[in-house]
Amino acid sequence: MNLKSKYAIGCHVMFYEIEILDEYLNSVKKAVEIVQNPENIIVELFFNISEFFEEIDTETTTKKELIKKFNSKCSEMSKLGVLVKSQVYDQNKPYCIADYRRDFNYKWCNVVDYLVWGESDCLLPREFFHVLEGVKEYANSQEIYRYTLTFALRKMWDESWRILEHPEFTNKPYYDMDTEEDTKLALNSPWSIRYTMSQEEMEEVNDKTEELDVQLITSPKFDGSCLVMSSDLVRGGVNLPPAVSMVGDDTSFMAMCQKLMGDDYRQFVIKNVLKVHNRNHPRKRLYVKDEDKSKSTHFKRRDNNWYQTITKMSKGNLNKLFGGQVKFKTYGEFKDEIKK
Repeated sequence: MNLKSKYAIGCHVMFYEIEILDEYLNSVKKAVEIVQNPENIIVELFFNISEFFEEIDTETTTKKELIKKFNSKCSEMSKLGVLVKSQVYDQNKPYCIADYRRDFNYKWCNVVDYLVWGESDCLLPREFFHVLEGVKEYANSQEIYRYTLTFALRKMWDESWRILEHPEFTNKPYYDMDTEEDTKLALNSPWSIRYTMSQEEMEEVNDKTEELDVQLITSPKFDGSCLVMSSDLVRGGVNLPPAVSMVGDDTSFMAMCQKLMGDDYRQFVIKNVLKVHNRNHPRKRLYVKDEDKSKSTHFKRRDNNWYQTITKMSKGNLNKLFGGQVKFKTYGEFKDEIKK
């Protein structure tokens, strides 16, 4: 297919995610393979090896080895004909995924038609570009220019997510990880968001779709992986507030969509094309110094004092976004807090 639109797909990669990056990039590759003019696609990869929050386990790897792996993966992507933009971040200053996504949006919104939040534990559907080209044609015909687009999810936490769930999974049970039995079910049920799904399994689900089920909703509802935004949405001012840091990037973006767009907000939901977010990928958190390797990925970082502290700070800032005169917490206050 020949792309009429231009795309920027940006992915923030932490040093401990380097071993799962291939799976994400392979999904991008499969989507690009059907494109006749891949030069319309920018693939940006931001490799964060800062040790501000967590240190690298130098007994298992080195920064030099990590950078070498990253550069090799960038070189492979370049062979597809896409424009690869890569950067290695190695400063003793905090820089999180929310910071990256905010900067990414502003950097490319005046260059491309679509902005896409990639994620190292995400798999883009093979039908990605075909779907987006069709939606853009329809949106333009309806004079809809500021919108988001989301692909289908697996079984999510509660009923509020039902509109986004793939029909094959939406009537399945949701398993929390509060008990040993539920944890086992969550990790081994393909419809569960805790199950690590392969590219082949995702494609098996999507190959069953014969006609697209595209729905339009008027209230923002999405997670951050594989979120697609029209550039006009960001150019109109919708972006992540600088007060949001470690967590809440997707939630804060939803809040800003609602605040700025109000009743004019539009989101296209591709109900029967699945994208994958492998939150609990067993190889997601490697090379982290002093981390308990016996724990599931889901629990590893949550038990750390620094993560609990910055999560509390980030969520507190998120809850203060609109109204009032309450002061936002800063990274400096985070550093003071963890020294106590």
